Amino acid sequence: MISTFGQMPDGRAVHSVAIGEGRLKVQVLSYGASVQSVLFNGAQMVVGSERFEPYLGPLKYAGAVVGRVANRIAGARAMIDGVASSLDANEPNGACLHGGSDGAGQLIWTILDHSAAQVTLTLHLPDGHMGFPGALDVQARYRVEAEVLRLEITATSDADTLCSFAPHGYWNLSGEANIDAHELRIAAEHFLPVDAALIPTGEVAPLKKSAFDFSQARAIGGAGIDHNFCLSRARAPLCAVVWLHSPKSGVTLEVASTETGVQIYDGRHLRLARAGLAIEPQVWPDAVNQTGFPSMTLRKGETYRVTSEFRLHTAD
Repeated sequence: MISTFGQMPDGRAVHSVAIGEGRLKVQVLSYGASVQSVLFNGAQMVVGSERFEPYLGPLKYAGAVVGRVANRIAGARAMIDGVASSLDANEPNGACLHGGSDGAGQLIWTILDHSAAQVTLTLHLPDGHMGFPGALDVQARYRVEAEVLRLEITATSDADTLCSFAPHGYWNLSGEANIDAHELRIAAEHFLPVDAALIPTGEVAPLKKSAFDFSQARAIGGAGIDHNFCLSRARAPLCAVVWLHSPKSGVTLEVASTETGVQIYDGRHLRLARAGLAIEPQVWPDAVNQTGFPSMTLRKGETYRVTSEFRLHTAD
């Protein structure tokens, strides 16, 4: 079912689509192809709002599909096949974040089709948009199957470009004020240290004995996480990579992905600090400027394709 959720400052309508039945029900917005609500057994699992206005302010990026390149590109500059591209520098440190100030997570997507179980949204980013070369057509398909929310993102370009989309939902499985008591486990052995501007230093550091060692489930606490965890050097078949559990509610979220990395961010900028945990499967950030990182280049004629699943369950 499609309904009107709000309107942009210029008057364009923002729509909401309800998908899913039974234990898992999801609301998706045309704004940013954003997941606005995930109800599991009647309880809310994500940070969101019943009004549209907060998505233009304190809930910026919440639940959105961000890109055309998720995360940060240092100096808002990229070399693609020896040609320099000057990108939109939308961070005070001069980096390009989430595709720039007019990135995919802040645009109105077109609802291509929908049913009781799924919705497909599309977006066209013209050549030169936010400084990126190539006209890019992207499609995001959400589907609810039993207790699983599946997201498939595909994209093609008419020229070589950069492409790395990511879902940016903030998960809170208990309804508590913050996620400090949630337990986190990540199937990774390395992570990317960052500098003061949150740009990867280029080091691929072991997780063991670091402050971010979540190889065994443990409480998140106030660790201050905004880092990429390295899963592989190339996209792989879909497999589970992150587990988040709330001892209070008994709910566990299992995240599976085909991506090379996953950004974990504790949402400390949110109005209620650490109100939700962002789990963002994506290519390693700033890969275009780093030696040895997986590629985020999409070649003309090729199809970018990534899948993520968010699986919710309880012990009973």
